[in-house]
Parts: sequence; structure tokens; C-alpha cells
Amino acid sequence: MKQDTKELILKESFKLFAGKRYEQVTVSDIERVTKLTRGSIFYYMKNKEHLFKEVLDKYMLDRNTPHADEQMTLMLFIDLFIEQISTLKKQMSLLGIKNMNFVYDNIANQAIFYYPEFIKLAKEKEDEELKNWIKVLYNAVRSNEIIDSIDIVSVASIFQTIFSGLFNKGIILTDGIDLDETRKLFLCIYKLIKKTDI
Repeated sequence: MKQDTKELILKESFKLFAGKRYEQVTVSDIERVTKLTRGSIFYYMKNKEHLFKEVLDKYMLDRNTPHADEQMTLMLFIDLFIEQISTLKKQMSLLGIKNMNFVYDNIANQAIFYYPEFIKLAKEKEDEELKNWIKVLYNAVRSNEIIDSIDIVSVASIFQTIFSGLFNKGIILTDGIDLDETRKLFLCIYKLIKKTDI
């Protein structure tokens, strides 16, 4: 029951922060959308700033990205990557959020002022994602899936940069990042480095 109440507070607060600036979200707003008293809310959260940090941890820093294992092909990793972003878009849609890219950008900009550690934590998350691209590319070279003359770190960075660019472009699109375009560009790089049978 306690966990359900905390989840409700985080979910409804995320939706509020998604559409407003931090300063515009009031404790009264949170009471109204959760149908909880101020005392109940602050039983789980020390204050609004603490609540904001918990929201960012749950909805932005804890999001899943595929982890490369020794047997995973680059093609499978690409498929899983696209699938996980698709799942995230669906989860956001269920919360009533049509453009998750706009929401993520809006909340991340607020974090600079109200959650200074967020930049460091987001950078660590990005570094972890880059390491996964490097690992899967290394495995792909080892298994002869792709050519061995590539600069693995640079190609990993290209994949990550394509995604970051399309994620940012998604801010101005009606329903966020275009996953068909993401897949198309990922496959374009894949075809350039894939080993061909002669």
C-alpha cells in the first residue's frame, strides 16, 4: 500500500512537471491530482525539491536501455534499442504524454536549477550507454558480423549521436522521436560496416 501511494505521487507529479515549470507546480496541485492530503504527500517526500528529484530519478535516470552481452549481435542490439524506446513512448502515452521528447527537455532544463547532481548523473547514464555500443561493436567485430577496420569508439559515438540528434529533433514533432527514421539511420550505418560475403 505504501509503495502504491508513493508511485501515485511520483506518477502524478511527473505529469505536472511535464507540462509546467517547477515554480508553477504547487503542493496544492499535487494534492488535487493525487487526492492525498499534504501530510500524506510529505510523509513520503521531505519537500517539493525532494519530490522533483525522485521524479527525475524514476522517469529519466532509471529508464532502461539495452545491455550488450557477449552473444548479442549488433543487429539485435539495434532492434532492442528501438524496441525499448518504442515501449517508453507507449508508457508515456498511457500517462497522457504525447511528446516525451518535449517533456524530457522541459524537465531536464528545470533540473539544472533544482537538481544540480542531475547533470552529472545524466552524463554517467550517457557514458554507460556509449560503453554498451562499444561492447556490442567489439563483439560484432570479433564474431565477423562487421568489418574489423572500423574505429569502434567513433562508430559507437556515431550511433549515440544519431539517437541524441533525433531525440532532440523529436521535441518539435507532434508525437516525439520518429523511430522509423531512427531505425533507418541506424541501418544505414550498419550496412556501411557490415561484412559482406564474397
